Amino acid sequence: MEIEVLAVFFAVVAGITYYFSNKLNIKKKSYGHKIFSFSAGISITYVLLDLFPTFTEVAAGISKLLFLSIPIGFIIHHLIEKEIYLHNKKNELVKVLTLEENTFSFVYHILLGIVLVAFLRESLFQGILLFIPIILFTFVSTLPTKRHQKFSKAVLLASSTLFGTIIGIFWKHIPIVVEATFIGLVTGGLLFTVVRHHIPFGRKGKVSYFTLGFLIYAAIIVASWFI
Repeated sequence: MEIEVLAVFFAVVAGITYYFSNKLNIKKKSYGHKIFSFSAGISITYVLLDLFPTFTEVAAGISKLLFLSIPIGFIIHHLIEKEIYLHNKKNELVKVLTLEENTFSFVYHILLGIVLVAFLRESLFQGILLFIPIILFTFVSTLPTKRHQKFSKAVLLASSTLFGTIIGIFWKHIPIVVEATFIGLVTGGLLFTVVRHHIPFGRKGKVSYFTLGFLIYAAIIVASWFI
């Protein structure tokens, strides 16, 4: 019961973060590039050092076919976004990208909520390790999307992690194949989001903040291997 309450609390915090990130539009702030770099350093470190190895341990004992879920999670977002850029005029891009991002984000955060519950049931530390990148990449976005004009729509989208968490709480005995598939999709989706949207390119961003994020999370993860 304590784990379930904690999962709901984490989901609510993620929802609040999503709601206010949409209002603040952090990418236009003067300090935004520092936050982008720091969060990207943490997120990519988590994917490569913890999330992917965790998925590998689960999938390797079941079937190698489960590894397909990672590129599927990566490619789906890429293909949808590419099609939008190819088949829409510049004056239509923001509107269509907003719809795509909102839809993808809603479904993806439901999966994250389910996986978060599964990780918390496995261990508190593993759940917290996932929760921090969820908060960070929920808070930042470089896509040219519109702010939510309607309060009801903003709340609905912000509640997606909570919806997934509730599903995870009531779905107590998720088949291991399904759970592994969800983790793979989350891994692929998070990898695409970080590489494509959160790591600043060219002259943008701060290498020092990216490195700091990497060092902090790498130290935490590596330390957990020996405790």
